[in-house]
Amino acid sequence: MKCIEEASGVKRGGIPFRYLGVKIAPKRLGVLDCQCLVDKVTERIDRLGTKHLSYAGRLTLIKSVLSTLHNYWARIFILPKTVLNSIDAICRAFLWHGQEQKESPALVSWNQICKPRRKGGLGLKLLHQWNVALMGKYVWWVEQKTDHLWVKWVHTIYIKNTTWKDYEPTITTSWAWRRLCAVKTQLKPWLYDEAWRDSGSDYTVKLGYSWLVDAGPDIFWYPWIHNRIMLPKHNFFIWLVAHKRLLTQDRLMRMHITQSNRCYLCAAEEEDLNHLFFSCSFSRQCVRLLEDWLSICLPYQGVIDWWIAIRERSLLKKQVVAAAVAQLMYLIWHARNRCRLESVIPLPVMLIKQVKELLQWRMRYSRVKIGSRRSQEWVNSLC
Repeated sequence: MKCIEEASGVKRGGIPFRYLGVKIAPKRLGVLDCQCLVDKVTERIDRLGTKHLSYAGRLTLIKSVLSTLHNYWARIFILPKTVLNSIDAICRAFLWHGQEQKESPALVSWNQICKPRRKGGLGLKLLHQWNVALMGKYVWWVEQKTDHLWVKWVHTIYIKNTTWKDYEPTITTSWAWRRLCAVKTQLKPWLYDEAWRDSGSDYTVKLGYSWLVDAGPDIFWYPWIHNRIMLPKHNFFIWLVAHKRLLTQDRLMRMHITQSNRCYLCAAEEEDLNHLFFSCSFSRQCVRLLEDWLSICLPYQGVIDWWIAIRERSLLKKQVVAAAVAQLMYLIWHARNRCRLESVIPLPVMLIKQVKELLQWRMRYSRVKIGSRRSQEWVNSLC
């Protein structure tokens, strides 16, 4: 061995060591071994300097950067729950407060946020279930006896004369192998379901994740909140409205933050979500102007009725009306906050002017299918 070291110039290493950035060791993967993942997430937030981003901007960063930093490791090991919970906590604090550590209540629970958008969430992933779904790929390879050298070695050394379905690891096997067998146990109710196996489908990470996470039924207002014409910040705002999580005066009073629940815009009635959208006299003036411009008539009974009322229209009109209503609601909320802080109430005409300018700009540059000639004429009348 010494001759080889002298001839190659390479020093002899030992265990544990790092290979392609991942720690290789015969023992279990501990919290300290994965601390670098948590540090990377924290460092990325500090480096980006994103404290002044909107909710929608922070959500985009979490999806594209923060929640994906652990994916490389999660495809190789079952990571400790403490590490994944720490990353979840950092992402949650960053979304609501713009910093990596903040112990205060969130407007919406993290489990709700991590549901698919069709189920009323924002499409983030629950990291532990995502880790299990990623490792499920190895379980599927062992079941299918693929041509991977590792799979052949596993069948020769561990499984031998039994089946993968019935195999149970012994205490003498490695920690990593026992964790993979635990993943098989979690996926077993679905992986060996006769109806699914008869369909001839292959296992995918997306499918495994959907098995592990019970997201519930589709939400009827999903298509109107998430469409191409809306700005991302309007999508997020209307999502909060649909879940009734805006900090209106009635909620602040129940939380003992304020002593009065009077509406700032009309100063005549108690402020709650249904009053603000659109029973308030200020909101009604804005709605009338919007109806005149769009040549539509919408109800005043509550927010959800707005989404129901546009269900029978063409797809283009649904998207345009939903975007216009979302922009108006966002501007009304902005006007309410400005009145609360600066005692200044803008004119309804000015809000509708902003809605027109923004909607026209979005119609011009977003990729929206116009469809029929009648729809084209209607769009042209708005511009």
